[in-house]
Amino acid sequence: MPSFSKPQAILCDRDGTLIEDSHFLSHPDQIEWIPGVLEALKFLNTQDIPVFVLTNQSGVARGYFPVEAVGVVNGKMRRDAEAATGAIADFYYCPHHPQGQVIQYSYVCDCRKPSPGLFLQAIAHHSLDPTRCWAIGDRLRDLEPGLQLGMKAFLVKTGYGIQEQQELSKSPFYEQITVVSSMPEIMDLIQNESKMLNVTP
Repeated sequence: MPSFSKPQAILCDRDGTLIEDSHFLSHPDQIEWIPGVLEALKFLNTQDIPVFVLTNQSGVARGYFPVEAVGVVNGKMRRDAEAATGAIADFYYCPHHPQGQVIQYSYVCDCRKPSPGLFLQAIAHHSLDPTRCWAIGDRLRDLEPGLQLGMKAFLVKTGYGIQEQQELSKSPFYEQITVVSSMPEIMDLIQNESKMLNVTP
């Protein structure tokens, strides 16, 4: 595994990356954290590496749940992370879908991944340097906006990751994507880099 410099921030997908993908999750009781993720968030917090969650939530446009439900679920995730002494710095979500049922959310937007809107919002709001950030997700569409902005990209094999890995060779970004088992392996990459930096020649 190659070495990576400590990132300024991590821009991370939600469903299938941090929590199990429950197919249009709409209630906090449905949250099931992927094993090791809360520990990874704790570690990242100790390293002062903020985590920003960027998520497509087309269930709003499809009429499956109200937009307020997204905030309720995200709020519960934030509290869970804090209870584990981790942190989620901010959430960004896209409620749109071009074939939705709720008119106000049913159009082609610039924030539904793989469009870059959510990434650009996070970068602008938090003065991030994208070339020093990592994009993490279980789908190629979670990574492509970050790669276009100069980020390092990591495909996790949780959620849809294994299926997406089979399509990886078709991506123009194939050689720029690192495949990891899950979010906790990100913790290992950073720990290994820290050890290398602390070695006295």
